[in-house]
Amino acid sequence: MTESDLNQPLDVGQAMRKSMQENHLNARYAEMQKKVFADPDIKAFFTAHSNELTREIVQRDFANLYEFYTQKQKTDNDSVHRGYEPVLDFIDGQITVLYQPSRATIQAQKQQARENLVHAIQMPKLVTRATMDDFSDVSPDQSKAVTKVISFITEYLEKPNEFHRGLYLHGPYGVGKTHLMGAMANELAEYDVSVTLVHFPSFAVEFRNGISSNNNNNQKRLEMLQKATILVLDDIGAESLTAWIRDDILGVILEYRMQNELPTFFTSNFSMNQLEKEHLTSTKDGNEPIKAARIMQRIRFLSEEVLMSGENKRVQ
Repeated sequence: MTESDLNQPLDVGQAMRKSMQENHLNARYAEMQKKVFADPDIKAFFTAHSNELTREIVQRDFANLYEFYTQKQKTDNDSVHRGYEPVLDFIDGQITVLYQPSRATIQAQKQQARENLVHAIQMPKLVTRATMDDFSDVSPDQSKAVTKVISFITEYLEKPNEFHRGLYLHGPYGVGKTHLMGAMANELAEYDVSVTLVHFPSFAVEFRNGISSNNNNNQKRLEMLQKATILVLDDIGAESLTAWIRDDILGVILEYRMQNELPTFFTSNFSMNQLEKEHLTSTKDGNEPIKAARIMQRIRFLSEEVLMSGENKRVQ
């Protein structure tokens, strides 16, 4: 074989036959070569690099072709690089096997990234599974709330640096208010927008229990809600209210978010008027309508009241 022969464009069939003849390959190795060269991905690789590959290169780098051929047929558990799949490349005159994330790995990475953007604190597991598709066929009692959420998502994504009022979703127990908030959070996560959802009654208990601690966990918890990109306070009004929870926890969170115009959502079994008169005004420390009105002023600034009613979906 002359140097000019070796540098001629590759004819796969000819290369295979000549290689077998020159190297006196045994039947088993010949069969292996035949299978490797017949692989659709390898044939496509030869075609894509037909002006660069020569018989000499193919003979020299056959081990890499064989590695690609065998590794791509293995299951993820048996693969040398779990979660990755082999690809052929031609780099600096050499046939090379590279490993890139498999489709399953990419999907898992994307899912993990989405989950990392949804911070669910003391929330039911349904939040992680909720999607806006769950509300593709809703009753008239739910349609206004769903439409408002869709509008918020669209407007926020178009102009994320502008102030967008959230929603104050109220209605009977079990009609899907929390589920809808979870669906919104997961939808926004698809666009790399972080959402924090917190079951406020549980948060208040956890915060109260942390008072005696010598660390700064409570301050970190408070700042996390104050500064969340988008915040959902779930089931507000269900907590056992004290003036301290109202003024030093809820009031501080809402004041910061109002001053910084951060989108804030609420779910509640109370209407806004009921929340003010029946919950925020009367605490264990007595009736304080002025302080209750101050909290409601912040809630009304941050959110639009929307009734969401319908069938209790939690009743089996």
